[in-house]
Amino acid sequence: MKMFDKRYLSLLREIAVTRYKLKDQRTFLGFIWSFLNPLIMLSLLFVLFNARLGNKIDHYAIYLLIGLVQYTHFSNSTNRSMQVLLSMRDLTSDAIFPKELLVIGSVIADVVELVASMAVCLTIAGLAGVHLSWSILMLPFVFLLQLTLVLWVSLCLSCVYVFVRDLAHVYQAFMRLLLFATPIFYHASFLGEGAAQYVVWLNPLAHLVGFSRSLILDGGLFSMHQMILFFAANLVLLYWSIRLFRRYEPVFAEYV
Repeated sequence: MKMFDKRYLSLLREIAVTRYKLKDQRTFLGFIWSFLNPLIMLSLLFVLFNARLGNKIDHYAIYLLIGLVQYTHFSNSTNRSMQVLLSMRDLTSDAIFPKELLVIGSVIADVVELVASMAVCLTIAGLAGVHLSWSILMLPFVFLLQLTLVLWVSLCLSCVYVFVRDLAHVYQAFMRLLLFATPIFYHASFLGEGAAQYVVWLNPLAHLVGFSRSLILDGGLFSMHQMILFFAANLVLLYWSIRLFRRYEPVFAEYV
């Protein structure tokens, strides 16, 4: 694949660095906010739901924080990557190179935030009395799975956004629904039997959050069979998202 040419790998690195510098992390307050945002949400959700939903969940605050960290990363990364072809329109319209590099670079830039936020989460978990076992060494594999998910979603969104700018409003509404469709402040068993369970089962973010909670809170490995199936499904979706992106790439310059 031409994107793995040495020249393009250097370009990808520069795009990722540029995208990272363009985020709010370039200021001290912006950097702090990237950690405070999930903590503020954690405080609110803990106050609202601890008495009813959290009384049967050990270390409910950490349970919440893990879900919020991964949800926040997914939301922020896909939103920023969706608009990267427009925000970097000079490269999209004038430069000749695989335009998926812009999306991939944007996604890579946000991985730093995910890793740093999860490191803070682990620190808080240790201070809160959670026994952290060797299983947390598997967290990089969860990050890889989340990166794969974010990447194919971002490729699809960025492709459609070039032609349909209202997609940003629709996606914001979707993310609000996803907050409730992901077991962040409740356990999946709370939903009982029925359609709600199937909605959660079809939600890939719910599986990722479950993987992290197994490693951090339960101190054991997640189901390798489930992880392999999840990874395989996302690889297939990534393949088709790249094909979709490349099919419409020749006309991006006319719309940006």
